[in-house]
Amino acid sequence: MSEITREPSRFGIAVAGGFALLSITATAVAAPTAAAVSGAGLLVLVAGLARASRRLVTNGGGVLLLGVLYAGYTGAPPLPVLVAALAGVLAWDAASNAVSVGEQLGKETDTTRAEVVHVVSSFLVGSLAVAVGYGVYVTAAGGQPIASVFLLVAGAVALVNALR
Repeated sequence: MSEITREPSRFGIAVAGGFALLSITATAVAAPTAAAVSGAGLLVLVAGLARASRRLVTNGGGVLLLGVLYAGYTGAPPLPVLVAALAGVLAWDAASNAVSVGEQLGKETDTTRAEVVHVVSSFLVGSLAVAVGYGVYVTAAGGQPIASVFLLVAGAVALVNALR
């Protein structure tokens, strides 16, 4: 009997990378300079997946979101910032889940179905948070300071994290 390879799942790596790239793209649309920070987050996230390190995955997700927060701080439009934040949180969540699944079941086990359910659930909860956040922004718009966009992004991230 062969030993289990305790590495992140291939599906989880692909999903995390896709969401991270979406986050960087949305950040670049909102504020091109902030995309450089998010890009550094992608590199750390990928390094965490390569080493199966929860700490690096969490740090990579955090740096990815720092780029998004910087975009919000610079006065970027709220919708791309919220989309970038959601994609960043989903990238971190998928990467973290890939590491967990790899540790528990191994790389060889087919975990696609369970991971799809996890990603879709997280996406639906996060999309609801973004919709509510954007709705609040549109309703309250009218001379609001840019800090409101920053707080909306922080609120959406906190909501997704709390519901996890």
